[in-house]
Amino acid sequence: MRSLINIQSAFSHVRTFMILTLGSQFLVLCFAFFCSWQFKEEQKRKIYALQGEEPLNFIFNQSTTDNRMAEAKANVERFHELFFNLYPDKSIIGHKVQKALEMADISAYDLYKSLMDSGFYRQLEEAKIYCLYKCDSVCVDVSKYPYKAVMYGKMEIERTSGSTFRNLVTQCNIRNCARSEATPHGFMIENLEIIDNGDLLIDKLY
Repeated sequence: MRSLINIQSAFSHVRTFMILTLGSQFLVLCFAFFCSWQFKEEQKRKIYALQGEEPLNFIFNQSTTDNRMAEAKANVERFHELFFNLYPDKSIIGHKVQKALEMADISAYDLYKSLMDSGFYRQLEEAKIYCLYKCDSVCVDVSKYPYKAVMYGKMEIERTSGSTFRNLVTQCNIRNCARSEATPHGFMIENLEIIDNGDLLIDKLY
């Protein structure tokens, strides 16, 4: 009889141990699921911001609309920095313009071809002209898709004889696309158009 009681007691202990083990595993599973869900929610709030040639930075924001607005502005500014901020070096011009063209549709290529046919890039290289671009602001209308963006900026055309300062106002549409190395913000620029590129000031050194 005592042996039977010992067997029942041992079985009871084993059962209790199994219940505690399964319970702890269930709690660990729930915790892992919660961490996974929390990580997924944080990824939804994470956006990419590129500034010049710097690596990707991450910015967090509570609002998805605000996120896309910030990314759209960063995307437009990045494109213009690549396309218009140029130095008198053929390889640098080719590298930067190629990266810019990967962010846009054929309208950007048409503008590039027009500048190339006019001798703009050749003149930069031969006359050692620096084309320095500065973005003042980017306005994006996300109330209607595809989104419309207007970029307000300035350019300095720097020559050995002096500098010319010009307005640079462009407009374009921006459409969602898959994120990639070429389009880290998940936007494609379309229907690019220069609205104003008039002279502001001509500063001659001599």
